[in-house]
Amino acid sequence: MTSFSEPNTPETHPDIHRRTMLKGSLAVAAATLAGMSLTSAYTLWAAETGSTVSDKDREALIQWLIEKTKLDAKWIRDLITHAQYDATIIERITRPYESRSYAEYRPLFVHDKLATLGADYMQTHTEVFKRAFDAYGLQKEVITAILGMESHFGQHHGKDRVVDSLFTLSTGYPRRAEFFRNELAELLMLCDEEGLEAKDFKGSYAGAFGTTQFIPSSYRAYAVDADKDGKRDVWNSPDDIIHSVAHYFQRHGWDHTRPVAHWLPLIPALKAQAELGLKDWQSLASLRQHSKTLRNTALPMWKDDDKVTIINMKTDKGDQMALVHYNFYVITRWNRSYNYAMAVNELAEKMGCAQCKTS
Repeated sequence: MTSFSEPNTPETHPDIHRRTMLKGSLAVAAATLAGMSLTSAYTLWAAETGSTVSDKDREALIQWLIEKTKLDAKWIRDLITHAQYDATIIERITRPYESRSYAEYRPLFVHDKLATLGADYMQTHTEVFKRAFDAYGLQKEVITAILGMESHFGQHHGKDRVVDSLFTLSTGYPRRAEFFRNELAELLMLCDEEGLEAKDFKGSYAGAFGTTQFIPSSYRAYAVDADKDGKRDVWNSPDDIIHSVAHYFQRHGWDHTRPVAHWLPLIPALKAQAELGLKDWQSLASLRQHSKTLRNTALPMWKDDDKVTIINMKTDKGDQMALVHYNFYVITRWNRSYNYAMAVNELAEKMGCAQCKTS
């Protein structure tokens, strides 16, 4: 999972929070006032603060983690004392693929090669997919699209040490330091619970790991020991990997009987709704009252009482709108990017998902 939802009730240590936020906010504000983009400002600040974190800030983080997790203080101190700050992580997280237009983003994932690899993966694990669908009601094509996009079905788990990534983002990325500090705590707790060694974890620059690319909090909440071997193995166990993705979607409200998205032309009467996007949901019947074009659009898979909204996207055909079902929102709980959610749906459509048809 390469993008993240903010925690609902983030907890912060007053000392480290004030110092990190004050230094970062002042530096970034000064740079942006000088005419730099926000991305460049964060990158410059990360570079200027260097590859080290002050002893005071490191100690404050150690104390916060000890208090937060209630785990062995010596173990935490040793781990965080040796955690490395990597300024390149700040640059990478401020320039994600998802920030591109959909016209640029789509070809990275929605193509025949990945769909063919996905078809092979589904064939290899046919029985596992059947069990996962029976348990959680998520189509095999959607699971496969997620795994293909996240890690190429386990071929690319990431090369960054997860503890270093989360340490860097906790201390060097003020805008979301609270979130990543909590994820660092979650990492320590999952290692304690699962008997894993934190320093051995490799993953993405944002702290996601395994074939699923779960962040630590998602692993703790949604990973499943489907093969009943006593481990929630989202690295190597097809049963655990597939069931864990399905469990996540089921818990977030996925309905396998309903569609996901349908492309529309630009409809001026729906401009205000598109600007609200996923912040405002209506029934399809209600939305159709605002637009003759939408009333006349054939939507054989959709029902009048479907919970829907409109979004804008920049495609290779120019600016387009899309009618999206609440299922689209569920995908954004995995990764909040519209680009990501639409690509998952279109890749799943390419692999035969009937409910994923976009036209």
